[in-house]
Amino acid sequence: MKNINSKRVFKRNSNEVRESGDYVLYWMQINRRFHYNYALEYAVAWANKLNKPLLVFEGLSCDYPWRTARTHWFIMEGMREHQQLADEKNYSYYGFLEENAGEYQSLFREFAKKSALVVTDEYPVFIMRKRNETLPAELPVPYYTVDSNGIIPLGHTEGAPYSAYIFRKTMQKKFRECFELPPAENPMDELNNTQKIALPEELTVKYPAANRAERYSKEWLKTIDVRQDIEPINLIGTREAGLERMQHFLEFDLKAYHQDRNDPDKEATSRLSPWLHFGKISEYEVVDHSLRRQPRDWSRDELVPQQGKRDGFFGGEPGIEAFLDEVITWREVGFHFAHHTPNYDQFESLPDWAITTLTEHEADEREHIYSFEELAGARTNDDIWNAAQRQLVREGRIHNYLRMLWGKKILQWTPDARTALDYLIELNNLYAIDGRDPNSYSGIFWILGRFDRAWGPERPIFGKVRYMTSDSTRKKIKLKAYLEKFGR
Repeated sequence: MKNINSKRVFKRNSNEVRESGDYVLYWMQINRRFHYNYALEYAVAWANKLNKPLLVFEGLSCDYPWRTARTHWFIMEGMREHQQLADEKNYSYYGFLEENAGEYQSLFREFAKKSALVVTDEYPVFIMRKRNETLPAELPVPYYTVDSNGIIPLGHTEGAPYSAYIFRKTMQKKFRECFELPPAENPMDELNNTQKIALPEELTVKYPAANRAERYSKEWLKTIDVRQDIEPINLIGTREAGLERMQHFLEFDLKAYHQDRNDPDKEATSRLSPWLHFGKISEYEVVDHSLRRQPRDWSRDELVPQQGKRDGFFGGEPGIEAFLDEVITWREVGFHFAHHTPNYDQFESLPDWAITTLTEHEADEREHIYSFEELAGARTNDDIWNAAQRQLVREGRIHNYLRMLWGKKILQWTPDARTALDYLIELNNLYAIDGRDPNSYSGIFWILGRFDRAWGPERPIFGKVRYMTSDSTRKKIKLKAYLEKFGR
C-alpha cells in the first residue's frame, strides 16, 4: 500500500475488517483490467496483510441505462479474455453475465458477506457512482474505492475545476510526483496466498458462472433485454486490442498529432477512448509510452510548471506535448469536475454565465426544429452534420473536431438548451462506445459553456456561448474523404 497515493483511496463506511472473512473481495466495476490497476494492487496488499486469498469478481448487468448490444458485446469480449487469463494463471476470478435484473447485485452482496473487506473502483459518474454511494451502508465489512482513472488522483483537487486552465495548473504542479508512483504492471504477481477459492455450491447453482462458453456469444446476447438495434461495432473489447490500437497510434500518428488531429480525412487521432473508458488499458500506460518517444536528450528533470499554459511543460516533440495535454488535462478535468459535482449531468451544473445567457435566448426563433428521431436518423438539411451522426451510429464515435460542430448544431436545432442537453446525452450514451464517461460529459457540456468562457458578439440562440457553423468548418478542415464515407 505504501506505493499507492493516499489521495486515491476512499473508505466508504466505518466498518472494521472482519478477520473471519474467507477472502478479500475485489469488485472490478469499470477499470476492467488485471494490469496497472491501483484498485487491484490495493486489494492484493490487503490480502497479503491479512494472509487471505483474493477473489476477483467482474459482472455485467442486463439492467442499466442506455444498455445496448453494442456496449454489452464490447464488455463481454473483455470478460472472456479475463476468464482465459484467470484459467491460465489460476486466479480466483468469477465472471458473471446477468440474465435477470437484480441477480448481479444480489450475487455481489453474497460475495461481500463472506469477505473480510471489499475493494472496488472509484468512478465519479453513472451507475458506478450510485453503487459506491449506496451499497457500503448495506454491508457488514469495510468498503474501499480506489481511483485508477488517471495520473492526478481525484483527492488532489478540493473543488470542481471550472476550466482546463485551472486544472492544468494542478496537473503541472503534481504530475511528476504522481507519475513517479506508478501502478504495478502485474499486481496479481505479488499475491502471497494463491489458494483457489471454492465457491459454495448454492451460489454456483443459483447464479450460474459466466465462463460457460455458450454465454460468450452473440447468440446468447440476443436473448438479453438490451437495445438489439444498436449493434456491436467493428472494435474488439479486449486489452490486447486496446494495446494494438495504442501501439499503432504511437508508431504512426503521435509525432504529427498537433498538425493532423483536426483533419477527419487523415484519421490521426488516437481512438483509444473505448479501451480507456472500460479500463482495458490505463492512462498511465498511454502517457508512459508516449514519453518514451521523446528525444533521447529529453528528461523529466526539465518539467517546469507553466502556470497553466498549454505549451512548454512537456517540451520535446510538439505532437507528444499536444497529445499529452488532451489525454491528461482534457480527459482528467472531467473526472475531477464530476467527482466534486453531484449534479454533473444536469443543466444546473453549467457556469452561471452560461445558464443566464442560454435562458435569455430560450425564446429566440430557430430556423429548423428537429425531433429526436430525425436527429438520430441523420435527417437534417446539413450534410456535414448528417455525416457525423452516421459515423456515430455506424462506428460508435465521431471525429473529435466534428463532434464539437455536431453538438453546437443540436443546440441550434432544438427548442431550448435543456432539450438540446437531453438529446445530446441520449444520442451520445446510446450510440457512443465511450459514452457514460466523465470525458464524454465534458464534451457534451462544453457545447453549452462548461470549461469555456463567454464569447462576443452575442448571437441569437447561443447568446455568449461559443458559436460554430458548418460553413466555417468546411473552410477550416478537409472533408472530402469523410463525406464520401459517411455522406450517404
